[in-house]
Amino acid sequence: MKININNLSFSYNDEKIFENLNAEFSGGDRPNIILGTSGSGKTTLLKLMGGLLNPGKGSIEFFEQDNEKNPVMPKTSFMFQDPRLLPWLSLLDNVRIPLDKVFGRKEAAERAKYYLSLAGLYDKILSFPHEISGGQAQRVSLARAFAWPSPLLFLDEPFQSLDIPVKLNLMDLILKLVSCEKRLVIAVTHDPREAVYLGKTILILGRQGRGIIFEKNIDIKEKDRQYGSILSLDLEKEMIEKLREDLD
Repeated sequence: MKININNLSFSYNDEKIFENLNAEFSGGDRPNIILGTSGSGKTTLLKLMGGLLNPGKGSIEFFEQDNEKNPVMPKTSFMFQDPRLLPWLSLLDNVRIPLDKVFGRKEAAERAKYYLSLAGLYDKILSFPHEISGGQAQRVSLARAFAWPSPLLFLDEPFQSLDIPVKLNLMDLILKLVSCEKRLVIAVTHDPREAVYLGKTILILGRQGRGIIFEKNIDIKEKDRQYGSILSLDLEKEMIEKLREDLD
């Protein structure tokens, strides 16, 4: 799956967020990362691509990876900062219920169990949200997002407020799922370290109306993505400098 954004403009009331924005995202074995300071329009861009908002001008087109002539209208799946689990439902039912109309109850339950198992939560499928940790709740949310049969998955700062070991476990789970299924995943973050650890491509949005101020393909070895590696620190420094310049 590919997304082409062409001359996109969008405003909230009279406040300009994007003007003539152009970008391209494609699927693969790692997520595409959108980085930026607060108010740069990261979540807004996700919502525009996910069909939750409509562009003021310009277009957003979706194509199958091997066919760039005929646009398609794919289903999309979202994972937000808050897990948004229903407290009166088990973890299994939190993942299963959105799938019932697509697969039927029995197949939906099997699909939910499969993704909860991948998330390391099979032994807790009958537990309720108040019985698990915050990190486990995020893993349920991620399992639910991947269980939905969509070629596009949008992650809106899913690591916020998690401590580093939990964050690393969740990022490793995302990489595992993306590598297995080759979906187009676009993740928003404000942390350059997360961007380097996860990203196939990194795009930094400037302040409102400035558009893209940094764009880079990250083609480095796994060991060089680790927190504290020299190359990871160099990339992080480069992005931080761009973010600081944007504040001037």
